[in-house]
Amino acid sequence: MKHYKSLAAASLALLLLAACGSSGIGDILGGGNGGNGANGNYEIRGTVDSVDLSNRSIYLTNVSGYNTSMLSNGGGSAVRVYYDANTPVDYQGQSYRPQDLERGDQISVRVDESGNTLVAQSVSVLYDATNNNGSSYPTGNYPNGSYTTSIRGTVRSIDTSRRTIEVDRGYGSTVLVDFSTNTPVYWNNQSYRVSDLERGDEVDIRTTDLGNGRYSAQDINVLRSISSNNNGTYNNGSSNNGTYNNVSTIRGTVRSVDLSRRTIQLDSANWISGFNTNAGTGVNSITVQFPSNAQIEMSGRAYPLSGLERGDVIEVEVTNANSSLPLAQRILLVRDVNSR
Repeated sequence: MKHYKSLAAASLALLLLAACGSSGIGDILGGGNGGNGANGNYEIRGTVDSVDLSNRSIYLTNVSGYNTSMLSNGGGSAVRVYYDANTPVDYQGQSYRPQDLERGDQISVRVDESGNTLVAQSVSVLYDATNNNGSSYPTGNYPNGSYTTSIRGTVRSIDTSRRTIEVDRGYGSTVLVDFSTNTPVYWNNQSYRVSDLERGDEVDIRTTDLGNGRYSAQDINVLRSISSNNNGTYNNGSSNNGTYNNVSTIRGTVRSVDLSRRTIQLDSANWISGFNTNAGTGVNSITVQFPSNAQIEMSGRAYPLSGLERGDVIEVEVTNANSSLPLAQRILLVRDVNSR
C-alpha cells in the first residue's frame, strides 16, 4: 500500500520506542492496570467477529463509542483491539480470559488509545451469543482446571493417525484440535465420525481448553458441508436464527487495481478456505470485483482501496466464488510490498 502505510508503521515504531523508554512493554500491550493512554482512555462497545490468539487481538464489528479519529469509515465500523494475558473479562460477576470470547458476543471494552493502537484494559460481556439463558459462560465448567470453549472455522486438514483437526478460523489464524475415536460429529440431526469430515467443511467444535494452546474436541457440529447436495447449507440455510452465506477466502498478490471498473487482479492466487469447488487449490490468477464502499483493512484500521499497490499480498473474502467474477465482501492486507 501507499504512503499512509509507511506513516502508520513509523507511528507505531515511535510509539513502541517511546513506551519502552518510559514505562515498559507491559504498558503498551495492556494488562488491565494501565493508566490513560497517550490519546485517551474510554469505553467502546461492539460485537466480537474473531479472536486472534496469535497476535492477541479481538476484531470487533458494529463498534460504537470509539474516538472517530481512529477510523475513517464512520459509525458502525470495525476495529481491532489488542489484549495481553492479564486483560480481565467479566461476565455476570465472574472472571474469564479474552480467548473465552466467541463470535457474536457483545462486549464493552475499556481501552487505551495510543497512536493507531487500541489496547484493552478490561472487557465486560453484555450478551453471550451462545448461551443467553443466564447459565455459565462461555458454555462450560470454568474454572475447574479445564473449561469449555467453542472454536468455529473451516476444516483445513484431518490427521487420523495423530487424531488432530486443523481448523482455519479466518484472517490467517489456525488452531489444532485433538479428537478421540468417540468424538461425535453432528450434521442434519444425524451422527457421523470425525473421519467423515472433509476439507472445506465449516464446523463449530465444542472443546475443552487444556492450556498451552491445546484443545480437545467434545463434539463437532457441521454448519456447512463442502459436498452437500443443498448448496452446503445447514438446516435449510440457517442456524441459531441466523443465515450463513457462502463465503470463501482467497489470498494472492495484487497485480492491478481498476478503480473505475472496481476490480482487483491477483497473481499467485490460492483459495485458503470456503465452499467453492476449487477450495484449497491454486488458481494462478483471478479477478475479483468490489463494491463502491469497499476498503482495505490493516492493523484494525480501514483505508481506501486506492492505497493498494502492485505486489501487496491480500486476503479477500468473496461470495459467488464459483463465478467468473467473485464479489469481495472484505479485504485484508497480509503483507505490504514496501515493508522490509
